Amino acid sequence: MPNPHHYNKKEPTLTPAIIIINILIAGVVLLMVFFIYNYVSSDTPPAPPPPTPEHVNTENPSPQNDEEIPENTESPSVTTTPEPTTSPVSMTKAVTTPPPLSDPSSAYVPGTYDESFFANDLFIGDSIMTGIYLYGFIPAENVYAKVGINPSSASDTEINGLTALSKATQMKPARIYVMLGSNGISFLSGSDMVTHMEGFMEELAKAAPNSQIILLTIPPVTAEYEQSHPETIQNVNDYNYMLKTSALRNNYFIIDSAATLKDSEGYLAAEYAEADGLHFKSSAYKAMLSLIQYTVQNS
Repeated sequence: MPNPHHYNKKEPTLTPAIIIINILIAGVVLLMVFFIYNYVSSDTPPAPPPPTPEHVNTENPSPQNDEEIPENTESPSVTTTPEPTTSPVSMTKAVTTPPPLSDPSSAYVPGTYDESFFANDLFIGDSIMTGIYLYGFIPAENVYAKVGINPSSASDTEINGLTALSKATQMKPARIYVMLGSNGISFLSGSDMVTHMEGFMEELAKAAPNSQIILLTIPPVTAEYEQSHPETIQNVNDYNYMLKTSALRNNYFIIDSAATLKDSEGYLAAEYAEADGLHFKSSAYKAMLSLIQYTVQNS
């Protein structure tokens, strides 16, 4: 009698699904071994990818510190002082100083001038300018000067019934020299005096349209004078600097007469100063007239 258990026993078999799974597992194991081997044997690990910025404005990105910022091709808005609507035709821009006196080729010699050069010229000023006719260098009818005149009063002051403007209109001079400010620096700011001077120059140009108008810087004072008076050399220098700046801006002709009257310390030289330390000796007028003639003829 046959054994029932032996009769029913079946041989084990592998299904296709199991075979495929085994192949996949083996493949994954081989790939892992391959990547692990490459990683371990590599000298330098691969660089990580660059981080992605979290907040970037793609519409208007800001330049980095090491990038060049392109120049603005449009002109920036600048506030400037408007130029006068009409510039007097008689005014010519020229800020000048005398050439070095040590230069043997220089034609400028202090104290040397031609009286006929100033025959039809007008000088306007304060008490310092009065000496130019009191010493006999310029005829009195060619000088409009009075004690106390300053830039703020120049237009309205009268001498023998005439203002400086009406004097210029009546005389019709070839050139008009204006030196004002020594009487104002003790109580007016330099900027205020320059403003008054600009207004006076415009009025003067209208009163004498065919005259050449020339500004003169105010003279320095002596060191002794400065010690007991409010007209300090610093105030003088500040005003003269602003006056020259105004002349360049407004196309005025200006001569730095103060430069030729200074000593090595910047004060009014003893050879030119009267005892009071403010007014001129006759030698100062000679030096000033020779500087004016030289500058006008060579500018």
